[in-house]
Amino acid sequence: MSIGIVGTGISGLHLALRLQQLGIHATLYTDRRPDEIRSGPPLNFVTRFDSTREREKALGLTTWASSAYDNSWMHMYIEGPGGLSLRGRLPKPASSVDFRIYLAALLEEYQRRGGSPVHRKIADREQLAELVGQHDLLVVAAGRGALMDTFPRDPARSPYLQAPRHLVGGLFHGVRAPEPSGMTMHMVPGIGEVHAPTYHSFEGRVTVVLVEAVPDGPFTAVTGRDYRDEPDQFAKDILDLITTHVPSLRPRVEVGEFALTRPVDMLQGAVVPTVRRGWARLDDGTCALAIGDAWITNDPLTAQGANLGSALAFQLADALTAHTGPYDEWFCRTASERMWATARPVVDWTNMFIGAPPPQMGTLLGAAAADQRVADRFIANLDHPAVMWDSIRSPEHTDVFIAGARSGRSGT
Repeated sequence: MSIGIVGTGISGLHLALRLQQLGIHATLYTDRRPDEIRSGPPLNFVTRFDSTREREKALGLTTWASSAYDNSWMHMYIEGPGGLSLRGRLPKPASSVDFRIYLAALLEEYQRRGGSPVHRKIADREQLAELVGQHDLLVVAAGRGALMDTFPRDPARSPYLQAPRHLVGGLFHGVRAPEPSGMTMHMVPGIGEVHAPTYHSFEGRVTVVLVEAVPDGPFTAVTGRDYRDEPDQFAKDILDLITTHVPSLRPRVEVGEFALTRPVDMLQGAVVPTVRRGWARLDDGTCALAIGDAWITNDPLTAQGANLGSALAFQLADALTAHTGPYDEWFCRTASERMWATARPVVDWTNMFIGAPPPQMGTLLGAAAADQRVADRFIANLDHPAVMWDSIRSPEHTDVFIAGARSGRSGT
């Protein structure tokens, strides 16, 4: 059997590396070589939680095992009148490494282990169809452009028709790490969020500042402007935004040093959270199966996209290994529905967080601000989406979660 994998994000690369380990032949298609990945602008700012790091260990990837790349704490702030703050410690640290460094290294590792990636642009269904006859199954892990027309939107699982947040962000010098060092999330009710995690990039330890703007709100003054030729103005406007709207972040910023690390280290865009149909049948009957961003696009608010992509890649690798029949429509339907059981809590949780906050979220955040046991248990669940979703999906479930955290009952 032969598998074709289109895309070299975390889903495509983890799947390709895992299949190498399991002895399944797969051909990886990429439109970017490692140096092109490193030299381009960032497409995202990823934090990899411990479950993903454990999968990396299983793949024999130890490059970022050092504590130099670790983030052990999450700090959360609700700005404005009646605001609050909390911090929680992850049971095992997360890792925040520039994804351009990470993905390029994984692609090189795939080659070092004997893989021969095909450098070829596959941007739409017609180009995908050109691979028909070469593979028994095509797995699409590239979540951008016209290629997504292959997998139509699933309206029952996709409540948003427009982007609920507009994004702009970059890597910056001149921001001190919080105490204790880690990630921060600043929520400005009705306006948006500002993330400011410490991060390892090409110039060592820096800070990401990512603005998520509610459309038509004050933050769109920065998300709606093209700064590609104005990096200094971008830094100035971000500093003004922080000074005006994010007072808990402002003391960490050294005005004379605050600047983009490099003009290229900036991203801008918007995400429409979408679940697509997870499979498609091409003209000759060959099936294409979607994973990662090709299947599910989540807003980055809950920092789950890359971690889910890794989890689904391993789950699919197991399914491919265990299956003894053809990789036909039945296989694709079955594999997709089984993966949906893993993905659904992430989708539901993220969609809840970017909508109008339900009352139980205020209850939970208030309890976490007042009780370190609740805060630590809540933050620990960033790496356990199914448990997180169960703890926040209703006021009754949230009350049970808070009571359990306060009593010290076992459980994540």
